[in-house]
Amino acid sequence: MFVGHLVGLLTPAAVFNFVGVSHGFKQVTALAVGGIAGIAAFIGCSLLLHRRLFDPRIRRSSSKGDIMVLVLLWLQLFLGLSTTIWTVNALDGHEMVLFMGWASGLTRFDPGASALILDTALVYKLHIVLGLTLFLITPFTRLVHIWSAPIWYLFRPGYQIVRSHSKTGVSTTPTLGPAGLAPSFGGDTVPRSHSESAQ
Repeated sequence: MFVGHLVGLLTPAAVFNFVGVSHGFKQVTALAVGGIAGIAAFIGCSLLLHRRLFDPRIRRSSSKGDIMVLVLLWLQLFLGLSTTIWTVNALDGHEMVLFMGWASGLTRFDPGASALILDTALVYKLHIVLGLTLFLITPFTRLVHIWSAPIWYLFRPGYQIVRSHSKTGVSTTPTLGPAGLAPSFGGDTVPRSHSESAQ
């Protein structure tokens, strides 16, 4: 959603005109796709926040910063979904063009860019302020991980252990070996940390 917002806001209007995409069509498409993605993200964030607040084990391992970030994300998603009410009344895309002009002005450090959105609904402004706040705190929170592509996972040595519980209640690996040890596949089972250090 974040990337979609950036692409939509920072793509010059001339590009959409050149490819024959009207502002109205772009607005309706953004409303439909963004609405579906927003609802899914809101439900997911609500579940994560509930789990972090009310699961004793997770609550103990959560910092105040972790909880704060989830609350801010939840509020941002709520505000984003709330803009739908006003967006439905502006399906011709004229407000979207104002926001595109504002975002373009930011990239050019234009001090007058804010004048473009002075008359827009308060909910849009709150959504923008909170979005920029999240962007500002990203380097100091776990949100920083959105900038790292986990490509290295594809080349990580060792095995991903999936634990299951047998009828006896003993946690085991898929090969029925002790939990925490790599599958043996016929050989000796060794701890993953030992396997990785040996490589």
